[in-house]
Amino acid sequence: MGFIFGIVNLDGKTVDSKEITSLAEAVGYPGFILQTEIEGAVAAGYCHRPDRNPKAGIYNDEELLVVADCRIYNGDELKTRFCFDSVEEAFAKAYKRWDRLCACHINGDFAAVVVDKKKKEVFLFRDHIGTRPLVYWKSDNQLIFASHEFGLAKSGLVPVALSERKVIDSYFRYKELYSETSFSGIHKVVPGCYVICPETGCCKSEQYWEPGEIRKDKTITFEAAVAGLRKRIIAATVNRMEPGRTGMHVSGGIDSCGVASIVADNTQDKTLLTGYSWTPWIFEDEVDGVDERPFIESFTADKKVNVKYVNLKENESVEDSFIPEFETQHIELPVMKMAEADGIETLFSGWGGDEFVSLSLRGTLNHLFFSFKWGTLLKYAKAKGIKTVILKSRTDILPFLIPFGLMHVYKAGKTDWSILKLLEFSFVKRHWKQIFCHRNKNIFGYGNRTKFALNLLNLHHIPERMDSWAINAERYGFDYKYPLLDKDVLEFWFSLPVEYTYWNFQSRLLYREAMKGILTEKIRIRNEKGEALRIASSLKSIDEGRGFVKNIFGSLTPEDHLPFFKPESFGKILDMPFSKKNLLKSISNWQKEMSYLRYVMLVRKYMKNNCTSE
Repeated sequence: MGFIFGIVNLDGKTVDSKEITSLAEAVGYPGFILQTEIEGAVAAGYCHRPDRNPKAGIYNDEELLVVADCRIYNGDELKTRFCFDSVEEAFAKAYKRWDRLCACHINGDFAAVVVDKKKKEVFLFRDHIGTRPLVYWKSDNQLIFASHEFGLAKSGLVPVALSERKVIDSYFRYKELYSETSFSGIHKVVPGCYVICPETGCCKSEQYWEPGEIRKDKTITFEAAVAGLRKRIIAATVNRMEPGRTGMHVSGGIDSCGVASIVADNTQDKTLLTGYSWTPWIFEDEVDGVDERPFIESFTADKKVNVKYVNLKENESVEDSFIPEFETQHIELPVMKMAEADGIETLFSGWGGDEFVSLSLRGTLNHLFFSFKWGTLLKYAKAKGIKTVILKSRTDILPFLIPFGLMHVYKAGKTDWSILKLLEFSFVKRHWKQIFCHRNKNIFGYGNRTKFALNLLNLHHIPERMDSWAINAERYGFDYKYPLLDKDVLEFWFSLPVEYTYWNFQSRLLYREAMKGILTEKIRIRNEKGEALRIASSLKSIDEGRGFVKNIFGSLTPEDHLPFFKPESFGKILDMPFSKKNLLKSISNWQKEMSYLRYVMLVRKYMKNNCTSE
């Protein structure tokens, strides 16, 4: 548990104790315990809930000052290289041994800052996948860093303005500016990278984890790949287990239930375990699609683990959507509240599995075509049907063969230009290059299926969700754990021959085989992707919450509205009926409205006025 923060005066001026105290109080939640150290031009610290042991700390000697929010899973391996008594000391000694490439040798969830006193440089490190967040702001003479951007904005130490570039990126879903936060000038450290801040000059980000350069092991058999993956997933899960009460996502799918099964199999006292499902237990309306509850019940019977279902209060889901620091997955907030009430200290998730380790057959057609594996492509067509291949080729292949703009089926990169109706002309004119001179990239890429996985990684969809989960979980007193995103697991997966990821054209077969005898069999062999009740419940919440949202929107004063949006346009969206016949448009309109209101709340909470400047 814990957040980190710090101030480095690059001109050598002693840090004002009032400044570091202000930063510490802004980064932590009310009641958090604060620990700080000031050593001349450097001040750093960490904070945590008083009822939880900190997983952050400070190491300081004549060469380095290291502040780290860190969990290490290959500690035994590191101890063969050097001795250490704490994770921050481990990070410091890893830096002394391997310099800026130290993070390559650590398998863990971490955000760490190393102040090299001799070189007069500062390094900000983040783990390979981005489990622990880290942000920074730099002027000519000062560097300020923290676990999250909201602490920096609230501290009063940095100028705060809403980033118009980020608003464009999020509204048009360009997904290119992950390193930028909603606040202009406050930047995120990109996962798998370190940022170097020299005494003079600009900060520079460099990548240390490059899965695209991992060599394929062409000699390994499919059976050995299954055994190797199984071994690493089990180790990744067990290494993350800690004493105390443990929660688990149990969606009924193979990823979350696979991880939960390993946790259950390695926990003797099942009363310490609680599963959590987004699926509502009671749903009166008839719902099309697969009901997840029978699968969850089979897990409960097999693993003897109690699973709790979401039971939302009226408008709870809608209210949670307004929290400006929690924009990506508000449906998880009720789970966090339940976990806190149950005294959970660790919560396991299968998040990210279907991007890599349990990757479905997405992108297989593209891979076979552009890799000239046309013989295998014919077998694929025979197995899946000619009609399926033709339909999938419209999004997987044709966009690369026909110039962009000439195909109305270019769904993977289609831009919703109706958003322009929501923006003032002066704003569009000011940012016309970013808005119009842009082409959404097709995630399948040319050829290699490995490239498809790397494209998914580079979209930063995974850390975007984990950022908000990490920030809010600290408030509720627990850590998220993601074994399927473990560094050793991913590096092994990237080393496997590509054809093993679509072996026999059976979706997720590699992972299913690895989970044989572990995962509840009814779940392991399922082929469909369900979540019908959860989706239906979300849609019902949207429909029922429209009146609540209208009241919120109507209560805004002219000063509340953002100057570069057209409030009257959002008012028209709210007046549109929620249509099940045109469901996608209704959902899109809802997302536009809620995103706008979140930005309004963000400005209201962290900025003194509505002025925005880059």
